[in-house]
Amino acid sequence: MLLSYCRKDIEMKSGLTKLQIAEASRYLPDSEISRLEKFAERQMNARRRLAILNKFYGRNFCRMTRLHLLAACAIALGRFCGISETFDEIGELLMPCDRDCNPKNDDWKIYAEACRDKMPLEVCDELWLAAHFKDIETVRTKNLEKKFYIESAEHENEPIWQLLRQHIEVTLGVRLLDRSAIAGLIPHETAIAESLSLTTKKLFTASIKLVGRYTAESFRAVFDGSNSEDAEILSYRRTTFEMSRNFLLSFSVSKIFRRGIRERERGRKAETENWNLLEMVLGEKISEINPMIRDFYANPSRFDVTATIRLETLPAKFWSRFITLLLGQGLFESDLKNIPARFRIFRRNDGSMHFIRELYCDGKYRVFDSDFVVENGKLYEVFNDLKTAVEMHVEPIENAGLSIRGKRILFHGRAMPSIGLVVEFQSRVEEDLLKIDGRLMMKPESRAGRFFAHKILRRPTNLGSIHYTARRKTV
Repeated sequence: MLLSYCRKDIEMKSGLTKLQIAEASRYLPDSEISRLEKFAERQMNARRRLAILNKFYGRNFCRMTRLHLLAACAIALGRFCGISETFDEIGELLMPCDRDCNPKNDDWKIYAEACRDKMPLEVCDELWLAAHFKDIETVRTKNLEKKFYIESAEHENEPIWQLLRQHIEVTLGVRLLDRSAIAGLIPHETAIAESLSLTTKKLFTASIKLVGRYTAESFRAVFDGSNSEDAEILSYRRTTFEMSRNFLLSFSVSKIFRRGIRERERGRKAETENWNLLEMVLGEKISEINPMIRDFYANPSRFDVTATIRLETLPAKFWSRFITLLLGQGLFESDLKNIPARFRIFRRNDGSMHFIRELYCDGKYRVFDSDFVVENGKLYEVFNDLKTAVEMHVEPIENAGLSIRGKRILFHGRAMPSIGLVVEFQSRVEEDLLKIDGRLMMKPESRAGRFFAHKILRRPTNLGSIHYTARRKTV
């Protein structure tokens, strides 16, 4: 039968070869020539998409790209797009770019620009997830998942279709929290962490035959002498090597998994909400504060921010690391100017403000996250992971400014001994900019402590500083 299909090129669609029809015949035995041609055409599309994907992600890399490439390689080796028309449609919709390797929409353009600007991997991962989740939602909006199950029901007794169904179940079927992530109710990392956990469990339990299929096709490709490759497609042998490489490297995604688990309790996005923290603490004195400062502390996510960091002395670097360890914050760099930063606000289930400050220091992702709460008229910055809270002293200063100074540190509700370190943030408005100057100072309360720190140890008062410049976001 195979010879009859391949006896004349004229019997095939333009662009298809005898070898491609022979491949189709191996996976769809006793099928009509038209069905074999459609199989071969869809399979070539899948291999072409893989080559484009490999090229696009080579230019625009993040950790999640390894999983996408891993799945694309497995699908190409399994010939799943060749078998199912719906599978091929889904693969097309989940592409981040067009055939010229240009981002296909604004979300993917933002991701590509972040990669081009060498933003931290954490930022690129988050942008990738945001764009990919919308693609998944498009697949569901077009009812392609439902269409596939209808298509597979017509072939429910065929083993290959059972494997296709398993692949859908361990990929799209486990994406239970995507819509919550798109709506901002949970972090994208939390949604993907839940999906990855379910995928791994299914692959090594109910879908063990699917893993066996990938393995068998990989061995076949390595020893297949009919491999071909050109600028538009990858050979099956190369696809196998790429799948193995991405499988080994995909373990770096565990960092995203851990981040997702850690952030799952941060609450929902609250970019339009307000917290009257200053009003609750200052009372009538709030009228002495510039309205722009009041607006900032009601919700900092409404401002674009840059930062400048300076640590004056070597001991300052030590104390910076010490406070980082104590409070769970990760800022070690010094003498950096105009660092891109992002402030984000979330509402926890109890109504409290969860505040995340992200700084992108020469490609390194530094994050500070904490809750701000008011109890008994006092403002506290709370670090839940470490069961630590800092009581803040809040007061107006000259020129309608604001001072927020750390007063004491509480660990499990108990006050820690003072070591003479003081952190203070002073906010002032200059024209249309908000300037926030944060200083780490050595200011012991006792006379003996000041004498020892400044006279004996010869430590300066100012050990280091961070300066934020904030501007209202334009709509």
